[in-house]
Amino acid sequence: MELIGRVNQGVIVPQGDAHLPEGAMVRIVYEPETAAPMTESGNRVKFPLVESDKPGSLHLTNEMIAEIFEEEDVARCQGFFPPPLAPPRE
Repeated sequence: MELIGRVNQGVIVPQGDAHLPEGAMVRIVYEPETAAPMTESGNRVKFPLVESDKPGSLHLTNEMIAEIFEEEDVARCQGFFPPPLAPPRE
């Protein structure tokens, strides 16, 4: 028999109307809930990183991927900082 349950204040509580005899030996298998991979910002990663008319035809190097990420970071940060002050007029 396989039952599903939840931990409630340190006690495993079977879900539904399952009844086990007092003192019954049970085997517990922990199955952590899985989530989709996220970036540090909490956003899902969007693929493909580079749009192309011929998917798979572009051979990206680590350097090219780093450059793409840097360009995206710069674009995302624009507007966070005020523009530089103009030099004083004399």
